Amino acid sequence: MRSPTVILLAGMLGVLVYVANFAWWFEREIVDSENFVDSTVVALGREESRDAMGQLIVDRLVDEFPLLIVVESNLVGMFSDLLATPALSGVVTDVGADVHEAIVTGNQDAIEISLEDYRDVIVAPLEAISPQLAGLVPDGWFVSIEVLEAGALPDLSLYARWADLARFLSIIGAAALAASLLWFANRRSVGLMLVGAALIFAGAASAVLVPAGRVLTIGKVHTRSMETLVTITYNEFTESLLLSAVVLVLIGLALIAAGLAVSSASAPTEPTDHLSDGLVDI
Repeated sequence: MRSPTVILLAGMLGVLVYVANFAWWFEREIVDSENFVDSTVVALGREESRDAMGQLIVDRLVDEFPLLIVVESNLVGMFSDLLATPALSGVVTDVGADVHEAIVTGNQDAIEISLEDYRDVIVAPLEAISPQLAGLVPDGWFVSIEVLEAGALPDLSLYARWADLARFLSIIGAAALAASLLWFANRRSVGLMLVGAALIFAGAASAVLVPAGRVLTIGKVHTRSMETLVTITYNEFTESLLLSAVVLVLIGLALIAAGLAVSSASAPTEPTDHLSDGLVDI
């Protein structure tokens, strides 16, 4: 009787497909610097993200020059609007590149940006709000502004180093297990349905991973502005993981439907539950 064997193979297949799906997503969205920066630029380009970044910059500014608190709300709006302009688009790209380098190398230093090249663009509206307060900000302040404190980013260097190998091995293993399932199952229809069930498990596990990871990630931040930035960025990065999870579930359902169709075609006159009969006869 082969039931224990094929059930074990199906369980292992589901786990390997899950690993392969996650490794593929991780390598494509996190390890690949170009894709990472592109996704970061999209996420940070949203109005809520720009408002949060503006608040972070102004918080640093007010910490050093407390008198500026009287125009804090005006400054936040000003920086948010400036970050949407082509003049400061390079700043967002630089932030994405710095964040990527930090998480894939394990560098836990603070993330800083330089606004020195944009001093005139920033000071002009600041002087329009209050020339006296604008005079409080020295030129040196624009050289290095901390937007993410040290240790705020996760260390994903180990995962980045092994993601490609994990993806390759899990894909090869999953293909071998799927072939073994079809070989060991006495009925081809049952083999198809078990492969489909394994894919559905992998897709469902991947889908559950996304909200669980969001909760854990957000739990590590301590300010509302950072929570906004992390949430929007996280959602942008995991969109493709959710899509691949849906695709796996749909393929799994299609395989189960194909298995039922094959079973019905092979025994059209038997009004029985083909899946349960097949499992018994494995």
